[in-house]
Amino acid sequence: MMEAAVSAAAGGACAGSAALLMYAEKLPGIKKVTNKLQTDRLQAVLILTAVTGIISTPAGAWWNRMVNGLNTWSIGLVGQYTGLIVTGLAGLLVTLLLVNDVYTRKVEARTRVLAALLPVLATSIPGSVGTFVQTVLGWIVTTVARLVAGAFGVA
Repeated sequence: MMEAAVSAAAGGACAGSAALLMYAEKLPGIKKVTNKLQTDRLQAVLILTAVTGIISTPAGAWWNRMVNGLNTWSIGLVGQYTGLIVTGLAGLLVTLLLVNDVYTRKVEARTRVLAALLPVLATSIPGSVGTFVQTVLGWIVTTVARLVAGAFGVA
């Protein structure tokens, strides 16, 4: 997991910023500004960073145990290699859908849910692809967390 990448305080600041941007988009006079600033894409990255910060809390540890338990259950149910493929496929699918939504700028409620699921599911992607996804994800959330933490003055 990437629990060391983002503190809970920075994750909370990212969650608050994402919520503020989401509701600002709905205000009539601000809609044009939020479209020009592409805050929909920013929301997805902020949610991704917020969830990574939440992973460092006891709730995140519970969530991690739950996902690992489901992974173990599916490996036992389907078979060692097939179970790994099934759980890794879910993580890879979430990664691809999120990247596609952010790239094509079709950020919707689904994209926000995918951003919330990715930090947990990224660890189930096996092999060098999983290592690459986790490395890129770790770099993104660490960079965003530093910027948000610096802006809000949290550690």
